[in-house]
Amino acid sequence: EAGEEILNKTYYGSIDVELYQDNKHENNLVEEVKSKLISNYSGSKEDFTGGLVAVNSSGLLYDENNNEEIREYRYSGVNVNNYVTFNDELWRIVGVFKDENEEEHIKIVRNETISEKTYPRTYTVNGTLYNIIDENGTYVYWNYTSNGKNYGDWKKSGLQYWLNSEGDTDGYLKMISSKYNNMIESTKYYLGNVVTYVANGLEVSNTIQTYKHERGNNSCSTSCNGGDIWNNYSSEWNGKIGLLYPSDIGYTVNEKYWNTTNLKNYDKEAWNTSWLKKIVNNYEWLMNPSANDINRGSDLYPNGNLGASDSLTNMNIVRPSLYLTSDVKIISGTGEEINPYELTI
Repeated sequence: EAGEEILNKTYYGSIDVELYQDNKHENNLVEEVKSKLISNYSGSKEDFTGGLVAVNSSGLLYDENNNEEIREYRYSGVNVNNYVTFNDELWRIVGVFKDENEEEHIKIVRNETISEKTYPRTYTVNGTLYNIIDENGTYVYWNYTSNGKNYGDWKKSGLQYWLNSEGDTDGYLKMISSKYNNMIESTKYYLGNVVTYVANGLEVSNTIQTYKHERGNNSCSTSCNGGDIWNNYSSEWNGKIGLLYPSDIGYTVNEKYWNTTNLKNYDKEAWNTSWLKKIVNNYEWLMNPSANDINRGSDLYPNGNLGASDSLTNMNIVRPSLYLTSDVKIISGTGEEINPYELTI
């Protein structure tokens, strides 16, 4: 409907565009997970099948009515929506944990175990040759070395070196893309011994006791009791890629078993309440040495029991675990297996 006054004329203009970050669609992962807390959940509830629960400073279920301090948050039970995409793979959220500076971090574990024929079979660190993976790329030694030393000390183990190498050698960390590598928090892991089988008068601990033993630091030279550390072994280690703690296994089951069930002899009823059950189908290495034998590292049996294998002669499968930096955010996803959380920083 333009009139004659603008016909046969040319007009010039511009559009100014202001760019900004739309944070409304990027929630902090720690806060998002904590928002899923089942309020004042009691393990006695028959209708509870799984979810995020809080643990108090005593290692028991947090009771919001008692004004208790929350030590950490964990996914417990069978049906949990704790799926996340990491390194273009499916991983699971173990929970939310505080570091030594009281900063909260998400701990995740790979849904599938490592099984790649392209990974190296041998690995050399400081002149010591380590045998790592079998010819099929499935089973891994904790610490098989050419000189037969180091045994069950995680800080000096070939498996630890291989998982965390990102230099010129082909370690596992190098196989994580830079995008996701930048999301990994280098943090303190605890290496206290745990009783992994009944021997020499030692009794295997329940979940709450095992958690304390993992953080013990008293040295010993003979069969250790609980949280003792073998002479010349490390009580802690700072790094990026680790494995699950034995106590992590125990806390995945329904709360009513945390303080009563012996981790060595998990009954079928208890293991049936763990979200880990459907992804564990073989013997897996865990993070901590065995208190029974200086040569052994702890491992997880397919039936959920805690055990131990000789670090120089036995091979188990490996399921890496790590902590995410506190600034990791969610781009999309609901945490369900069909719609896992997509991450950014």
